[in-house]
Amino acid sequence: MKLNLDFYKEKQENLTPIEEEIIEIINNENDYQEIIKNEERVEVIQALSDLRKNIISWYPFKENCTILQLNSNFGEITSELCEKANKVVSIESSKLKSQALMKRCKTYENLEIIVGNIEDIKFENKFDYIIMLGTLEKNQEEYEKILEKVKSLLSENGTILLTFDNKLGLKYLTKTDDTWITTTNVENKKFINIKDIYSKLEELGFKNIKNYYPMPDDKFTNVIYTDEKPISKNDISRNIVYNKESTITLCDENNVYREILDANKDMIKYFMNSYLLEVKIQDEKNDIKFVSFSNMRKPEYRIKTIMKDGYVYKYPVNEQSINHIKQVKENIDIIRKSGLKTLDDYNQNVIISKFSSEKTLDEIIINLLKENKKEEAINLILEFKNEIMQKLEKGTKENNVFKRYDISCNQEQLEEMYFIKDGLWDLTFQNCFYINNEFYFYDQEWREENLPIDFILYRAIKYFVRLKKYINDEEIYQILKIDKSKIQIFEQLDDKIQEKIRNSVLWKLNNQGKTIRDIKIELLTANHKINLLSMEKKNEVEKLNKELQDIYNSRSWKLVQKLRKIKGNNKSN
Repeated sequence: MKLNLDFYKEKQENLTPIEEEIIEIINNENDYQEIIKNEERVEVIQALSDLRKNIISWYPFKENCTILQLNSNFGEITSELCEKANKVVSIESSKLKSQALMKRCKTYENLEIIVGNIEDIKFENKFDYIIMLGTLEKNQEEYEKILEKVKSLLSENGTILLTFDNKLGLKYLTKTDDTWITTTNVENKKFINIKDIYSKLEELGFKNIKNYYPMPDDKFTNVIYTDEKPISKNDISRNIVYNKESTITLCDENNVYREILDANKDMIKYFMNSYLLEVKIQDEKNDIKFVSFSNMRKPEYRIKTIMKDGYVYKYPVNEQSINHIKQVKENIDIIRKSGLKTLDDYNQNVIISKFSSEKTLDEIIINLLKENKKEEAINLILEFKNEIMQKLEKGTKENNVFKRYDISCNQEQLEEMYFIKDGLWDLTFQNCFYINNEFYFYDQEWREENLPIDFILYRAIKYFVRLKKYINDEEIYQILKIDKSKIQIFEQLDDKIQEKIRNSVLWKLNNQGKTIRDIKIELLTANHKINLLSMEKKNEVEKLNKELQDIYNSRSWKLVQKLRKIKGNNKSN
């Protein structure tokens, strides 16, 4: 590793208090994960969490490549680049940040950190890849010059990867925070116009530009769409919205995305929060159509999904999650052994699924309901139930799932339940294709031993959000013979299973902030308290007045009043 100060111009560092704190954490070599567990500030979590790498960790860099990284900041993705490349040169204008980056990436011998501005730095060699995450936003006034400089540093078959925020992104339309940045108030934010960037890139001779759409944005990327695999309504739940503690939400971002898709599915790309552009001079094709992560899970359950070549591949994100991939492999074997059909296969620690362009079962059910074929839709749901009930091996009430999660369930309720030995609890309508009158299941990651089939059906209905528009939950549960007492138990079980899996940090960020409704309730509550206080004071005054009046009307007061008059007359005499 090398720290190059040849191009550094001594200057005052205008770092924020949070940035200074982050540098101190990195320099002290603290355990980032332990710090993040108790952290609520988005800026700190973003700087220290490995989730920032998601924007780039999936990309198929060529072997033995060289990478130039502009504005490395705190090194959030630098270590990932060092893992992918033969040589990484990282540029950062702040000397303090560069020193922290050096500390953070001290084990990488293939890293050179240059302190300075790209306009002033002279390079001896060109690069295979140039990474620009938010660079143009920070240097908006000079971004054309930067792009010209970057092109001169790119090898003949090189690639630029750059990200920037969208002024019309829904996070700027549906909420704000202590920065007060919105689509119409951009005083504290620099936005780059995508049309301007495209024009400049084409002017510079770049023939191949591919758009990627990261959600929720390029900071905490959980899923990446492309024009070859655009977002659908089923996918909206993958948009894991995050908030600051100071966030004020005007309306639900994901609901707005759904409304846009209803109006015109092609319009949604104009409302993405961020863009990632892959820019090449040569007309080469990258066939990756879709990428997803599982940010809302604990590290041991996180996987990376990549769609390409007509297949979907699932990989462990880290050493811890290899065991989770092994469980998925076991689940595939269970499905095959039972006689259920699946699109999934595996090879070592990679899950491989055939990509199908057929409609998923939930889409088929919704289409039937739209055509007023309610009875057919219900029969299909009942057929789904019979399929898994008949083919999955029957379990036992002994050592059932409720005992393991310490959920109270009486004997009478247990007797009414049909238990599955290997309870694949994510057998939902979304995870099933219906092809030639046969069910094909996929994406079965989860399993609980001795699980009631009614719980599987309960979840299939609970997370089938669009169904509620046509059939209310109570009606469909009644058809499936799932009564209210079971639902109460299943709610507890679902909560405990989710809690076991859930990433508490992201869950906290997702639920932070306030809605307009919350603020209105607080205001009404505050006004009510003021009114109550005023009423209490008023009542107190009235009580005192009454007490005084009672005193004035009392015999003792009247007697004393007469004595005072006599005393006053004597004084006069």
